[in-house]
Amino acid sequence: MRCGGSKDDNFETPFDAWQLIFDKIGINRKVWCPFYCEGALTEHLNKLNVSFIHHDEDFYTYEPEYDIIVDNPPYSTKEKVFKRCIELGKPFALLVPLDTLERKYITRLFDTSKMEIIIPKNRYNFKGGENKKNCPFKSVWLCYDMKLGNQLIYSL
Repeated sequence: MRCGGSKDDNFETPFDAWQLIFDKIGINRKVWCPFYCEGALTEHLNKLNVSFIHHDEDFYTYEPEYDIIVDNPPYSTKEKVFKRCIELGKPFALLVPLDTLERKYITRLFDTSKMEIIIPKNRYNFKGGENKKNCPFKSVWLCYDMKLGNQLIYSL
């Protein structure tokens, strides 16, 4: 993961989350998934036939050749991750807690006309750490400059 997150940020994203985002954005672009956890993402994206880059490299210094970023970033460093993504100048989709949308840095960092939000039907249960219960928060895909056609997309 090497992105400045805490050990509490090391949770695997369930297959359903990946399936939803790639159902909405398609699989015809080269995807960079920069946040390495235990590596389960590789199995999920192979199952979805996504062309992706997923290496345990420093997100802030490494940049491969890619079309879009799609990942679940460490939540303790979300603002820093968003800044880097915007600096890179490419479209991205990041899975974040719903309450991220009310943070002041969102309107400071983003051109909100380029933001699109995908709201999953159900809460995701992330695996890892001491988490033995259901996830206590709702997650959304915050997409930026993905040109999905709607700013707010509800998953059915």
